[in-house]
Amino acid sequence: MRDFEIINENLRNALAAFSYVRHSGEVGETPGASLVHAGVNYSLFNTALLTEPVPGGPVPFSKVLDEAESFFRKRSAPWSLWFCDDLFTSSERRRSRISMATRGLRLMMEAPGMIARQISEPDRALPEFDCRPVGDARTRADFSRIMSEAFQVPPGMADDVYSGEHLWQGPLRGFIAYVNDEPVSTTGIVAGGDSIGVYAVATMPRMQRRGYGEALMRRAIHLVRLETGITRSVLQSSAAGYQLYLRMGYRNVTRFSVYVKA
Repeated sequence: MRDFEIINENLRNALAAFSYVRHSGEVGETPGASLVHAGVNYSLFNTALLTEPVPGGPVPFSKVLDEAESFFRKRSAPWSLWFCDDLFTSSERRRSRISMATRGLRLMMEAPGMIARQISEPDRALPEFDCRPVGDARTRADFSRIMSEAFQVPPGMADDVYSGEHLWQGPLRGFIAYVNDEPVSTTGIVAGGDSIGVYAVATMPRMQRRGYGEALMRRAIHLVRLETGITRSVLQSSAAGYQLYLRMGYRNVTRFSVYVKA
């Protein structure tokens, strides 16, 4: 697979992990897309991810949108469309914007897709911390709290998604850095598509710019690499983390776009 396809395949696995948020969650496959209903009323967790090129896939892009709309309408769920720009030709990308606009899909965010065959050694001393896996009630609550404060997400929304036990029984693995028994940073890992996907990298605002996010991310990748033998890792970068990821050996190879439908 090409680099962007590796990243897209890992993202497919990561988005599918949110079908574990509720017992009512489900994953549906339709020609050209992977559909995930998380069982919650938040569009970013009810997702349609494009999985085939446009044009050249099994069905036209408009048909993919029709199937996604039908899937989520039956579940009365707001949803979002995720796609890698490299799955579109330049001319089809322009046409796709018209198709999305006529369906009420609006651009919410764009993020570089990055890949590293193996991350580089740190170029600075990193802080010490206690690394704990997410699993029990306390770590689930702490993960949710950091998500809320770092990303300015309403606490109730973060709790709905991250504090339940069922989510953590799926492919998403969470890690938390503690300092003096206080939660500081999070990293989420999904191994899939022959790569380690890095997600939910966040640090409590008062502890940012001290290296905890990088240190925990490195630890989490190392632990999963020991278990799986996979050395390649992928991520979608925020603006805040972009320069750090370049220093860690990641390359920007594509771009992902997310459109939401209320």
